[in-house]
Amino acid sequence: MTSKSTTRTLFLAAAAALPMLAAAACGGSSGGPSVTCTDGHIVANEANDYSFSSTITLPPVTVQPMANLSFDWSGVSKDFLGHTVSTASDLDLALIMLWSLPLDEFQRQLNADALLTFNLVVSPPPSLGLTSGMTSAHLYDFTVNGTVISPDMFNSYFDAAMFTPANSTFIVAVETGTDLGRGIRMLQSFQLDPASTTTAISLTNTSTKLQYHADLHSLHPTGVPAGTAALTLDWGQMTTNALGAEFITTNITSAIVAHFSQTPAQLEKIFLDLETSAMVLYRADIASGTVLDFTTLRDSAGNSFSGVTSNGTWLVGLTCGNCRNPAPWYMTILVPAAQPCGK
Repeated sequence: MTSKSTTRTLFLAAAAALPMLAAAACGGSSGGPSVTCTDGHIVANEANDYSFSSTITLPPVTVQPMANLSFDWSGVSKDFLGHTVSTASDLDLALIMLWSLPLDEFQRQLNADALLTFNLVVSPPPSLGLTSGMTSAHLYDFTVNGTVISPDMFNSYFDAAMFTPANSTFIVAVETGTDLGRGIRMLQSFQLDPASTTTAISLTNTSTKLQYHADLHSLHPTGVPAGTAALTLDWGQMTTNALGAEFITTNITSAIVAHFSQTPAQLEKIFLDLETSAMVLYRADIASGTVLDFTTLRDSAGNSFSGVTSNGTWLVGLTCGNCRNPAPWYMTILVPAAQPCGK
């Protein structure tokens, strides 16, 4: 995994800053949150943002120290997000990580997106490229940056007297792609025990457990001119992201705008599948800056964003592409409004 300062990616292209219209509440309907009116030049703020929380737990298995452990991921058919995985074709890399943190603290920092490579005992971690159909491997097959590691060297890091559950966490992970620590589909934690004779570790659909809560109904939707592509979103004034952490404005790497047939309440229940549930999904990369120009958004066929309509639900989201937690830092509902908004 990478350091916190080099977090994970998904969304948009920067644009020249445009004049901003001060946000003004223009009322809600049926007792719901009021709509924040804009002239299409949106200034992001916490009141318009959704909220997200998640908890990852990693039930450990106990294994024999200083052994040529075997790892088998043939039993993985879904990743920890619940998405289908083909072990024969979707997995490109396996890696072994040793963290100088007890499991409880490792999980706490993982959930807080606060893990630092400083806590990796071996960095970069041993890894193994996976050929098509490969579903198992042995510890001594792994290399570090392609350099072969001797069994004695491996054993020195699998010493139960030195690396105990009280001070260490071992993780085996399989991922899509070959960028170390990104695209992880499943993780299994393990601990060393001198009394154990187990040398086989199996990754399953429950090796990593994820619980999450997404709230799209408490935010104030953003009103924008209907059917207008020339919109902008400026997040330069944000201080807190949807996960409750610091919003580092320069960490936004991409953006999406998506149109759904479902209501916000329905989308909360399928939040991890938003990208596959959208009727249409537009993306843009953010190379620099803190403004999204909606005219740079494109769908998978290369079509440009053409504006917000009155049917269904429209969302715009901003993502820190290098963060370990892939949940968008900012996401709000866009609603079409007469121009000027609220009139």
